[in-house]
Amino acid sequence: MLTEKIRSFSFRLCLSIVGTIIIAFGIVLFRLASIGIDPATAADVGISDAFHWNLGNYQLAFNTLLFCAVLVFDRTQFGVGTIINMSLPGYIIAYFTPKLEPIAIRLLGSFSYFENTFLFVIGMFLFSLGIGIYSSVDLGVSPYDAVAPLFNKKKWASYRLTRSIQDLFFFVVAFIFGGPLGIGTFLIATLTGYIVQYWRQLFKKIRHFV
Repeated sequence: MLTEKIRSFSFRLCLSIVGTIIIAFGIVLFRLASIGIDPATAADVGISDAFHWNLGNYQLAFNTLLFCAVLVFDRTQFGVGTIINMSLPGYIIAYFTPKLEPIAIRLLGSFSYFENTFLFVIGMFLFSLGIGIYSSVDLGVSPYDAVAPLFNKKKWASYRLTRSIQDLFFFVVAFIFGGPLGIGTFLIATLTGYIVQYWRQLFKKIRHFV
């Protein structure tokens, strides 16, 4: 029984890491497409660029502060997956974006509307797939994703209202600091939830079948 639990936990841990890496590469493709990324990451990129900080270091510091703030009111949403999701993406995005840009230019040529759209669609596929994987293993959510459920649980505000205000706030911050916003930001904000829900239902069926 103990061996089975260890095996199950190890498998879920690997999926959490894989899902987080996939999310990061989805955001890398968003940045290469240059038509906008999600509001939170856009704010992180804008602030880190403005102060010449490494994106990974800034995201880790900010997520740690947000983690401590949420932890005061609710510990149930956090787990080892939280540590993975709040630490890995920033470093992956900061490292691979400049590495992959010349490769993408070599393969696709100058980024026309078609090439940008192609990269964005692939990025959306990876971004939503990664969220679906990491959120399906029940090892904890990121501090950013924990805010809205906390407000809803405490009956301070509904999940939808809190998440909307949260995304709007970071959109404004990204705009002030010159973060990479665009039509893609709107598409990510409106479509990701529906696509992630599809992935979660698919993974649930697969898990039930297995």
